[in-house]
Amino acid sequence: MLQIRWNALFYNIVFTLNCLLIFLAVFGKTLQVPTLLQVTGRMHPLVLHFPIVLLLLAIVWETAVKAKDSPLYRSTGDALLLSAALSAVVAALMGLFLSREEGYDADALFGHKWSGVAVALISWGWYAFRNEIRGVTWLARAMAAGSLVTVVLAGHQGATITHGENYLFAPLAAEKQKPDVLLEDALVFEHLVLPILEEKCQSCHNTAKAKGELVLETEASIRKGGKTGKLWDSTAVSLGLLMERIHLPVDEKKHMPPKGKPQLTKSEIEILYHWIKNGAHFNQKIAELPKKDTLRTLAAELFTKEEEAVYTFAAADEKTIQKLNNNYRAVYPVALKSPALGVDFFGIAAFQSEALRALETVKTQIVSLNLNRMPVKDEDLKIISQFTNLRKLNLSSTQITGATLGELKKLKALRKLSLSGTAVKPLHLAALRELPELSALYLWNTGVSEQDFPDLKKQLPQVHLESGFKGDTVVAQLNAAIIEGEEQVFTAFTKVKLKNFIKGAVVRYTLDGSIPDSLNARISTGDSITIDKTCLLSTKTFLPGWISSEVATRNFYKVGFTPDSIALVHAPNPQYKGEGPRTLINHKIGDTDFRNKKWLGFKDKSLEAFLFFQQPTTLSSISVSTVVDIGSYIMPAAQVEVWGGGSKNNLVLLKKLNPEQPSGLGAPAYLVGFNADFAPRKVSVVKIVVKPVAKLPAWHPGKGTPGWVFVDEVFLN
Repeated sequence: MLQIRWNALFYNIVFTLNCLLIFLAVFGKTLQVPTLLQVTGRMHPLVLHFPIVLLLLAIVWETAVKAKDSPLYRSTGDALLLSAALSAVVAALMGLFLSREEGYDADALFGHKWSGVAVALISWGWYAFRNEIRGVTWLARAMAAGSLVTVVLAGHQGATITHGENYLFAPLAAEKQKPDVLLEDALVFEHLVLPILEEKCQSCHNTAKAKGELVLETEASIRKGGKTGKLWDSTAVSLGLLMERIHLPVDEKKHMPPKGKPQLTKSEIEILYHWIKNGAHFNQKIAELPKKDTLRTLAAELFTKEEEAVYTFAAADEKTIQKLNNNYRAVYPVALKSPALGVDFFGIAAFQSEALRALETVKTQIVSLNLNRMPVKDEDLKIISQFTNLRKLNLSSTQITGATLGELKKLKALRKLSLSGTAVKPLHLAALRELPELSALYLWNTGVSEQDFPDLKKQLPQVHLESGFKGDTVVAQLNAAIIEGEEQVFTAFTKVKLKNFIKGAVVRYTLDGSIPDSLNARISTGDSITIDKTCLLSTKTFLPGWISSEVATRNFYKVGFTPDSIALVHAPNPQYKGEGPRTLINHKIGDTDFRNKKWLGFKDKSLEAFLFFQQPTTLSSISVSTVVDIGSYIMPAAQVEVWGGGSKNNLVLLKKLNPEQPSGLGAPAYLVGFNADFAPRKVSVVKIVVKPVAKLPAWHPGKGTPGWVFVDEVFLN
């Protein structure tokens, strides 16, 4: 009798809470959740396991136990169902309270919320009509199946919110999602940085659960940062918020990842540190980094080089390889002592399908096949599909239409496929979904436009799509001239040589900063050029039939007069204070590493320097040496002013410069000097003002925030 009363009490509680649950689920957005209930909501992860376990036990009990008429069966079943119903509605209510906090994606939350409500209602309904359900076997099984499906669905959606998309089934797809990438193909962000963010950060910072309004899933969202600001500042010693949080003690509340979550390894921290320090580029290849670059060194330990690849098949007979080599086909080992073979074809007129069939004797050993510009047809792909260990296939500028690309699905080891210059269209590329190792697809000059890339990326999520350049022919560009100089800073003169090693190429140059043209600029004869004044040397190389080179420049500075003393109106940023005011007159030019303590850095205030002469001095030129690193928020000066006069309080404006600003990211760090020439004037005091950009432009990741200006030397002549 007592048990019946308790069951009735708990049933009424469950009924009341379910009514409240439905009301809050429908109208909860308009209600303010009290602080106490917010605390209760945070207990949702603690209690949600109870209804899952209890409901699963009830499912087993109600469908598997045979003695359905015994008192023990009924009382145990009643207890399990009522406990499951009570814990389910409590967990669902706590989840609703938790969902009112910021950082959750509304679309992802919608499914989890209503599936959780469904679990609570199904549990309550099952208990309310338990006796009727027990009397019909198929109904009991249907109820059990429906409950199980709803619990799995709610749990999966909850895991997606907490741990990221497809968390439950990710291990099953891991092999397919992460094909091996060779060092030569790997991208710094996509293959080095992004995997760290996916494994260690995205469980809390995804579109479904954006903790701190931070999402770490796309380039745009990563650049945007979160509620507390942008993730990095490459001008700061700490490199910004991301690295600061990582280096906090684990017990600190703001340490990332939080205590209890998998922590970053030492090498992962190094990768993030050097990626940000290098400018946080998103499309840079590892192979483009200098050989001694730390990121490249770290990557060399993670990725396989072509010559280091391990193959399980036996080597082909050397005599067979020799027979296959002729004037139109080269068959060769890809590396010393490697059984793997590469094949290149030459001579369009000599190519026939039989030349491909002849390779069947070494089809197991071929890992690289270059058919660029050969008259390969759709039917030839059936022959190529027999080379089952193929990793690289170049079909650029062939006659294939894409209609038979499905033949390539047998190439399970294929990693790189070039279809550039062919007639393939987006619909043909669906067949490539069956290539588990494919990581790079080259599509320039095809029927696939960059507007098709978003849809293709959904079909081929782990494939890097390259649109390349758009021309039909290739015209080589000349290398810029090599500038060999004795000294950039000199007192009387310096000698410079300009070199280019392409036969017949002409190197032209200017000394006034203008871009050399192919007609009027001075020609370098190979002899030394004598420079006896401060100037910007600009060079460009020309040769008929070639694209002219990029402009190569270098600033040269003549040391004319050195002031007797110098004073700064505003102190530089403490992180970049160089040698103090003497930094500007020590006759030392810094390099592009602005962290080397040779630069004065200013952000919120201008550099304003007074230079004093004990004896009046006649000046006609003043030059300011600076560094520009756009990715690190260091821009060309917004304005340079030169003032002069007989005393500090009696100055006139001698020259004002408004340097040209860049129009986009991408340029590496570079040195630039601003030369101010004016009518000769006798002065005792000079004031130099170098103003940083007040607000970075809209295209910059730090748009709207102040830019930096870095100065290391001032030359007076």
